[in-house]
Amino acid sequence: MDQFSRWSGIAHSLVSKHTPKIKLGQVHQLLAACLGHRTYASLRVADLETLNQKPHYVLFDEGAGLARATDLGLSLTEAQWREVTMALRPSGITPFWLTTIAGMDSAARITFEDSFDSRIYAMKREVGFPDGHRGLSTRCQSKEDEIPDFLRFDVHGEVCAYNEETSLAIPVIAVVEFPKVGRRMYGDGTLVSVERRGEPRTRDLDEDEYDGEVYWMSED
Repeated sequence: MDQFSRWSGIAHSLVSKHTPKIKLGQVHQLLAACLGHRTYASLRVADLETLNQKPHYVLFDEGAGLARATDLGLSLTEAQWREVTMALRPSGITPFWLTTIAGMDSAARITFEDSFDSRIYAMKREVGFPDGHRGLSTRCQSKEDEIPDFLRFDVHGEVCAYNEETSLAIPVIAVVEFPKVGRRMYGDGTLVSVERRGEPRTRDLDEDEYDGEVYWMSED
């Protein structure tokens, strides 16, 4: 079963509890709206194949789906629709991120932290034996309502190393980029650049790790 059909079956089953006469075709319209399309026909022509190929990230607009329900004269509350969209998120249902532009901050940070980029490794070797690296904050280079062809984030972070005397953290700024692969879909992130932004500081080994908001992602 393809991804959209699986979503549609789950959504139709749940929405039917509140709106018994809703048709499967109407559910298609609601989900298409969440993916940035006015109609299911538009989604089918432009984006359905990409969705079924499992892009890394899908910017899922719950509000657009609820607005489309109103247009269709369906009696569906925000809480009821939220129940539906949350049911689509477990990794057994959706093997990629369902998120928002704001949620992509976490994806950018994780892309930086998971990188084995030689530029990061070289910085560590300059001051000692290589250790880990982490993102501390992110900033999207686009406005909240923009869906650019390349979604870019500045990631401020630290690359860590140690010597015989202490553990050190080097401040850096990196640029992470996600290519657009569908109307509201993005591919895997790439570390475009990483630059040193100051002298190494002595790092307290008991420092708290990043404690930001975690967004759902696939277990794959």
